[in-house]
Amino acid sequence: MSYHYNQRKESLENELKLLETYSQVNLFLKENDWLFVTPTFFQGFELGIIHKLSMNGDSNKEEITKVIFRKFYNLEHTASFIEGYCKRCNHIKPFLESIENSLILIFQRDYEGGIKTLIPIIEGILRKYLVTEKELDNSHIPYKKLRLAFDNLKDELIDNCENELRNWTDQNKIKVNLSEDQIKELMRLEKEYYDIWFSFIKEFIDNSFYLNTKNIELTNELNRHSILHEFGMKFNYNLENYIKVYFVLHFLTWIFLRKERKSILNNIGGFRLFEKMDAYYNIIKKTSKFSYDKHLLLKEYQDYNSERFLEKFVVKEMDLPYRIKLKYKILKGFNRFLWYKGLK
Repeated sequence: MSYHYNQRKESLENELKLLETYSQVNLFLKENDWLFVTPTFFQGFELGIIHKLSMNGDSNKEEITKVIFRKFYNLEHTASFIEGYCKRCNHIKPFLESIENSLILIFQRDYEGGIKTLIPIIEGILRKYLVTEKELDNSHIPYKKLRLAFDNLKDELIDNCENELRNWTDQNKIKVNLSEDQIKELMRLEKEYYDIWFSFIKEFIDNSFYLNTKNIELTNELNRHSILHEFGMKFNYNLENYIKVYFVLHFLTWIFLRKERKSILNNIGGFRLFEKMDAYYNIIKKTSKFSYDKHLLLKEYQDYNSERFLEKFVVKEMDLPYRIKLKYKILKGFNRFLWYKGLK
């Protein structure tokens, strides 16, 4: 059975080699205040561009931000993440409506609302995991337990790998009997793999998101306690800080898909993808019409900044063949008519 062992070992070594690039990108992101890499957001294209920027030797947050914002406003990617990843994940699925509402707020440029909606979603996912799988009392889960949930999840993923190796069967359902030394070597590689990935998010969780704020003067840390309890610190509610929380959701989705032994490849039906992309696009397109009205409501408040209403993001309409687009628009118009009629 050395063939299976060698194949698995080579695959893990290749993954670790790729992680060297991810680690370099992660360090570069931290140097430019972008915190950490998440595997379902930073894929080949974005990884390559940011890695190239890091090799140039010059810190360039503006260029990094352009890459990340462009990916976020790639509506096919955003719709695919919700429908193709989150919806297939048992631990994330109960929170889909709230996740969708946070995105709607962001596309309307209500960054404070979007951030304050998404943070409790992150905690809700962690709480659900701790209550259902660690049997904790939901009425009393201190933030320390939420912070340590990431350690628990990493340990579970590593334990699952060992169980899989000890019960490994090939495509013909024939048991692959590995020696103890082979299992130890593969587990060493698996542990290294997860240690590196979790180190990316753990630093943000410990030193920012769940940082103990007692007797600490905060600046612009993305700290859930100070944000949700309005400590009065000057925090920038903007797209950048929303995406930083959004990265935590991405990371948790990747963790739980692996924990549930589900493919991390995207899986979304065509019509639903078009429907969501079109809805996102129309919300973004129409929200600018209300910018001045929002300005009138907010202009006299302290620290109000109207610059977010001047932001311009490249958002493309669905690129479909004419016949398919026409068919979709007719169907959408008919369904909208039925929906309005049903409300009366």
